[in-house]
Amino acid sequence: MSIGCGMACVPCKTWIRPRKNSVHVLETMEDGRPYKVWMADLFECPDCGHQIVAGFGARHISEHYMPDFADYLALIDITIIGCPRSLP
Repeated sequence: MSIGCGMACVPCKTWIRPRKNSVHVLETMEDGRPYKVWMADLFECPDCGHQIVAGFGARHISEHYMPDFADYLALIDITIIGCPRSLP
């Protein structure tokens, strides 16, 4: 038996499916300024449409000080604002 991609939607009780591989994700600083660009995969629940970005590469593909950063900004699919936060 397969567990799909290893992620499931709790409310829908179904496996989350890949929507698009190799999306460009912009990570911003706390104040919203662009910081790093990553490659990742976009997953989606086939029932409710809830989306998750996962499968980030081991390293970012560009950072704000690099000469190619502006070129990558033009390719951004998804923006993640600020640093990871703790759960309450």
